[in-house]
Amino acid sequence: MKAATLEKLQQAARDGACRLVYLDEAGFSASPPVQRGWSPIGQPHCTVPQPHCRRSVLGALDYGANRLVHQTSKGSIKRPFVIEFLEEIAQSATPGQLTVVVLDNAKIHHAIEQDILDRWLFEHRMVLFHLPPYSPELNLIEIVWKHAKYHWRRFVTWTKETIDTEIENLLSGYGSKFEIRFS
Repeated sequence: MKAATLEKLQQAARDGACRLVYLDEAGFSASPPVQRGWSPIGQPHCTVPQPHCRRSVLGALDYGANRLVHQTSKGSIKRPFVIEFLEEIAQSATPGQLTVVVLDNAKIHHAIEQDILDRWLFEHRMVLFHLPPYSPELNLIEIVWKHAKYHWRRFVTWTKETIDTEIENLLSGYGSKFEIRFS
């Protein structure tokens, strides 16, 4: 049911009838993800975890414009951070155009006061569309996070001094250096 509704919303966004935004959080570690390893024959593979800094990123993929906006946090993403980010999305909307924000079922996405939701609807024509539980395949920004972490990222370890710049360069490259065509 939700998948069919999303298809209709995607078509409406392609036609310019609404703005469709996919929102989600992701974590980036200073160490690149290791997808393969080796060990001598007969020996088990073992790696020693290296403690490195992490960053949490809250991102929004504008489906129609195929544009990514994001904010980075040194700590975990909390409800006030999500509300502030959604407020920026609401204020950046074209006046009079409906904005639909697609979210997963994280607690921080549901804990938004009704008066804030009402204000977004009345002042900015923005509504939240919650996906069914355990359906990351319906949230297209998950594909962007996967590509950013496993395909576009340079395979180097970031330092505490460079992690913020590297994440900014990686994610701000969406649309110019990197892109996914969803339609």
